[in-house]
Amino acid sequence: PPAPPHCLIFETSKTSKDVLTVEGATHIALHKYVAGGNTSFDNFMNPYWNSWVNMLPIWMAPNLVTTCGGFFCLLSFLLFVYYSPTLSSSVPWWVFLTSGLCTWSYYTLDCLDGKQARRTGSSSPLGQLFDHGVDCIGNLAHFTAIGSCLASGPTRITLAGQVALQFSFFVAQWQEYHTRELPHKFGEVGVTECNHIQAATTIVFGVLEYMGKSHVEMCSSEAYFGLTWAEFVIAAWILQCFILICVSLNMTVVRTGNYRSLQHLTSPLIACLVVYLIPTGVLASNFRMVSLASGLLFSFITNKMIVYSMAQMTFATLQPDVVPLVALAWGSGSERVTGYFVEKAWVAMFVWQFVRVIYWSSRAINQLCAKLGIKCFRIPVKKE
Repeated sequence: PPAPPHCLIFETSKTSKDVLTVEGATHIALHKYVAGGNTSFDNFMNPYWNSWVNMLPIWMAPNLVTTCGGFFCLLSFLLFVYYSPTLSSSVPWWVFLTSGLCTWSYYTLDCLDGKQARRTGSSSPLGQLFDHGVDCIGNLAHFTAIGSCLASGPTRITLAGQVALQFSFFVAQWQEYHTRELPHKFGEVGVTECNHIQAATTIVFGVLEYMGKSHVEMCSSEAYFGLTWAEFVIAAWILQCFILICVSLNMTVVRTGNYRSLQHLTSPLIACLVVYLIPTGVLASNFRMVSLASGLLFSFITNKMIVYSMAQMTFATLQPDVVPLVALAWGSGSERVTGYFVEKAWVAMFVWQFVRVIYWSSRAINQLCAKLGIKCFRIPVKKE
C-alpha cells in the first residue's frame, strides 16, 4: 500500500476520545504481519516452542501470555533498581541468576504468544500491537540488567547506551512503517540470539559473584583505549546499534530512494539530545528518573509508530511530547533553579511520561478491541 501522507505537527484528525481514525482502525483490522525471516537458532528452538505451548492452559489468552512475559521483565527491573539504584552498587549473586531466568522466561513467552493464538484460533492484529508494545517497554529492563552487570554507574555513556538501544528499536518500527516488513535479524544474529546471550551473560555474572569475584571490580578495571571494561562494552553496544540503524537506513532509504521518510526520525533524534544537554552533576544525582523519563518517552513515540504503521496513519514529523523532556534537560543546568526543584521536576516528568504511555496505549487497545469485537485478555467463547 502507498505510504501515509506527511505532516509536520498535527496528525490526521480524530475524535477526542479515539487514538485511531475510522480508516486507521479498519486498516489494523485487515493488517497482516510480515516478519524478516528466521535465523538458524530460531529454527533450532521452534520445535521446543511448539512443544512448550501445549503446556499453557487452553483458556489462556495470547495477550495474557505476553503480559506474563512482561511481568518477568518488571521483576528483573525492580530487583536491580532496589539493589543497584545508580547502576554502580554490588548486586547479590542470586539477583543475577533471577534476572537471567526472567529474561529467558520473558522471551520464551514472547515466542509462545503467537503460537498460543494459532492454537486457540484467537489470532488478531491486536496481538502484534500488544507484543511489540511490551517489547518496547521491556527494553528498559534489558538495559538496566546490562548496566547493573557492568556497574557502569550514572554516567553519560550509560544513558547513551540506553538511548542507542531505544532509538534502534524505533528505527526498526520506522522501517516497517515505510516498507511493511519488520526486521528482527542481521545475518544469523537476531532477537532470539540477543535475548539468550543476555540471559546467559547475566547468569554467568551471578556464578562469578557467587564464587567471590566482584563484578564491580572486574568491570571497573582498564580495558582498551583508556576505557574501563564497562565503558568499552557500552561503547561496543552503541556501535552495534549504529550498525543496525545503518542497515535499516539502507533498506528503507537508499534502496527505495524514499529520502522523505527520514523526516520521521526527527523527533527521536531530538529526544537523543537529552544525553548531551543534561549537566553531568544533574545526571549523576537524578539518573534513575532521567533514565525512566527518557525511556518512557521513547516507549511512547515507538508505540505510536507501531500503531500508526499498522493503521497506515500519518506519523507527524515533530512529536510535541519530546519538547518538555528536552527542555527540562536543557533547563536543569540553569543557575536560577535549585537542586531540589530539578529533582522534583524529573520525578514529575517520569510520572507524566508513565501516565501518558499507559493512558494512550490503553485507549488504542480498547478502540481496537471494540473494532474487532474481542477482549484483550480473554478468549471469546464460541457459540454452538
